[in-house]
Amino acid sequence: MRALAEFAMKSRGRAVGAVSGFGIAGLFLPPVAFLGSALVALVGLRIGLGQALLIVVLAALGLGVAMFVVTPGAPLFAGVLAGVVQWAPVALLAELLRRTVSWRLTLQAGAGLAGFGVVLVHLVVPDLEATWVEAGMVLLGPLVEGSDTGVQELEAGLRRAAPYLTGLMAGIVLLSLALALLLGRYWQALLYNPGAFGEEIRALQFGRGASAATLVLAGIGHLGPVPLATELAFILAVLFFLQGIALMHALTFRQGMSSFWLVGMYVLMALALPQMFLLLATIGVIDAWADIRSRLGPGSASGGQDGDNNP
Repeated sequence: MRALAEFAMKSRGRAVGAVSGFGIAGLFLPPVAFLGSALVALVGLRIGLGQALLIVVLAALGLGVAMFVVTPGAPLFAGVLAGVVQWAPVALLAELLRRTVSWRLTLQAGAGLAGFGVVLVHLVVPDLEATWVEAGMVLLGPLVEGSDTGVQELEAGLRRAAPYLTGLMAGIVLLSLALALLLGRYWQALLYNPGAFGEEIRALQFGRGASAATLVLAGIGHLGPVPLATELAFILAVLFFLQGIALMHALTFRQGMSSFWLVGMYVLMALALPQMFLLLATIGVIDAWADIRSRLGPGSASGGQDGDNNP
């Protein structure tokens, strides 16, 4: 990983090549595209928004050409737009983190934009639930072709999930942006300020206000029921999922525990992500009120002011 970061930071051409390369590879193996987003974050954190956006535009052009070649008839601008949409938000969040030096403010801003996007989609799309059902049938229908029961069950499942899918997708996008930003910041600290990243992440906290908003929205969504409130609660839960992970790192570090516990946590996340998401988000919400890190010993941090501006 360090070699990749060093390679990309040698020159603008290498950065563009690496970002567009991972974007192209992501056409065949989507998770790989995440590394391109992390490299955009690294450039933005180290050099600034202008250079990061320049790399985004150039890499998006490369992705557009690749999509045009790989998928005959696909419009070139569609590939360019896909690249910009994929990488530009990471560059903007990286610039906010670089200027404010606050993970709390940066990720809350990302959650705010995600929530605004969900509300906007609900206002703009006339029949959003029907749109999701139709899209789901187009994407998943071929998997159950030849089985009338399967098609009916799929459609019924999509209708049950449709009211929540916009918020679910927004939360997933927010999580992917946050993870790309975290990896970019890790690379920045690894290359220019070793040790800083661990201190920042162990201090990550979002406070009681955001925790209260999450609980209120979740309660309204469940008791109403009001699907939009549930969607917004899920977006905020992404923040507390990250806080729960940060707390586990802080607990392991302060108590001198073996890293085996963290490895076990990540293995469980890989095997049972929905359950672990709920568990860690709940732990994060509790931590916002109990400030568990303050009880772990001297030197523990619980604020959102982390990092350094010029590593």
